[in-house]
Amino acid sequence: MLIEDSRYAFQKSERFALDPDSPVPLYHQMEQILLERISRPDMVNRLLPSEAELGEMFGVSRATVKKALDNLANRGLLNRRRALGTRVTRPQITEDLARLTSYTEEMEAKGLTIRTQLLNVRLHAPARDISERLKLQPGEQSLQIKRLRGTNELFPVVLLQTEIPSRFSIDPSEDFSLSLYRIIEQKYRIPIDGAEEIISAGKANDEEAAKLLISRGGSVLIMERLTYTRSQEPLEFVRAVYRPDRYQFSIRLKRSPSSFTR
Repeated sequence: MLIEDSRYAFQKSERFALDPDSPVPLYHQMEQILLERISRPDMVNRLLPSEAELGEMFGVSRATVKKALDNLANRGLLNRRRALGTRVTRPQITEDLARLTSYTEEMEAKGLTIRTQLLNVRLHAPARDISERLKLQPGEQSLQIKRLRGTNELFPVVLLQTEIPSRFSIDPSEDFSLSLYRIIEQKYRIPIDGAEEIISAGKANDEEAAKLLISRGGSVLIMERLTYTRSQEPLEFVRAVYRPDRYQFSIRLKRSPSSFTR
């Protein structure tokens, strides 16, 4: 009976058959098998066998193994250190706060492929505080869009709840797996001017924890954004709850010359 070593993402006794007649290169076939395994949540910080051992497991040369591992390392999914081995890791996605972008635009700028799970779309009467922020008229509803988003490499990353006043007539049957800002600006011709944004730390409630695959009460980053049209009419309120191990914010600051001490 073989005993598995829980330190490793792959057991050295495992064997994988690649197809040498496939138009898909062997290194890419191997990379896909590695990716499927190391993407599991319980794989973070586990080690991979050595290049020689992986070559034996997959029946390929060291050069093929190295190319597959290098590709995954370049995507931030493996940390390769001489004498310490290759360890499964998770990259953090960094968002530049100096620009107003949608999640789709931010990920595309980084060359990442977006993955979206649409949870719910409905017209409803939002909570009073949201209604006031959107300046809804008495009896006016908002379009609520709930989405779980991430990338092919990291999922889930963020739970998004968006509210848009019904007066903008956004069709609930739109494909909201796509960029919401592009739908608003390109299809509905509603120009977006700017937004007010607040970022804080918080604890995940039951729903957030279940959707983001973290423990109830676990730490999260919370971003609340109120977006405006060019006529300064509230267009969108969004509450985004991020896994802090997979996302971070950055901004470049510049000191004003008037602040210099003379």
